[in-house]
Amino acid sequence: MSSGIYATLSGAVARMQTVDVVTNNLSNANTLGYKKDRVQFSAVLDSAKQNQQAGGVNYSYVEVAKTDYSQGVLIDTRNEYDVAINGNGFFKVRNPDDGEIYFTRLGALDREPDGTLITRTGEFVLSPANETIVLPEGDFVIDERGRILGNEGVVDELALVDPDPDLLIKQGNGRYSYDGDMRVVPNSTDSQVMQGHLEQSNVKAIEETTLMMTSLRAFENYQKAMKNYFTLESKVNEIGSL
Repeated sequence: MSSGIYATLSGAVARMQTVDVVTNNLSNANTLGYKKDRVQFSAVLDSAKQNQQAGGVNYSYVEVAKTDYSQGVLIDTRNEYDVAINGNGFFKVRNPDDGEIYFTRLGALDREPDGTLITRTGEFVLSPANETIVLPEGDFVIDERGRILGNEGVVDELALVDPDPDLLIKQGNGRYSYDGDMRVVPNSTDSQVMQGHLEQSNVKAIEETTLMMTSLRAFENYQKAMKNYFTLESKVNEIGSL
C-alpha cells in the first residue's frame, strides 16, 4: 500500500479523534466547572524516508488531548455554600473512600450534620494544612482569601493552590489528580474566592459546533482521497500485470 494512503488514513483518524473530543466537550457544556479539551496534531515523518534531505511523507496524528483551564463564566447563585475562584487556582478535597487528595474548581459545597464542609458529591473540603473544615454554627462568611468567618472571627480557611496544569489528570466529577509532589504545590496568591457564585463550563457551544463541522468535512475529504488512492493503485496494478 502506498505511503500516500497511509498518510491520508492517519489524517482521517486524527479528525475523528477530534470529533470524539468535541462531542465530549459539548456533552459537558452545562456541567459546572468543566474544562474543555483540545487535541494537538503532530506530524510524523515516514520512517523509511526520514533520513532523506527531501521527500518523506508526513503522517498526522493526535498527540494528546490537552485541557484548556481558562476560566468559565461565574454565575451568582446567592447560596452561601457556593464558592468560585476568580483567577487561577484550585480547591483541595479528599475522597472519603480512598483518602486521596484531588484538586477541583467546582465549589458547590454543603455541610454534614456535625458541620464538616463537604462537596455535594461527598468529598471533604480541605484547609491549607490538609485538614477537614468544620463550619461554625449559625451564619458564616467566606472572604476573598478563602477565610471562613463566624461570629467569633476566623474559623478556618479554604486551601487554594496553583498546581502545574501539565501535571493534572482528569478524574471526573470536576476532580483532578496530580502527577507530582503535592507537598510543593504553591498557593494561589492572585486569585479571589467568591462566595455565592459558581463557575460554569468554559465550553462555548458555537465554537465547538463549528470545530465539529470542520472536522467532519475534513474527514469526508480524507475518505474521498483514500477512495481515489485505492482506485488509482488498482489501475496501476492492472497496468503492471499486462
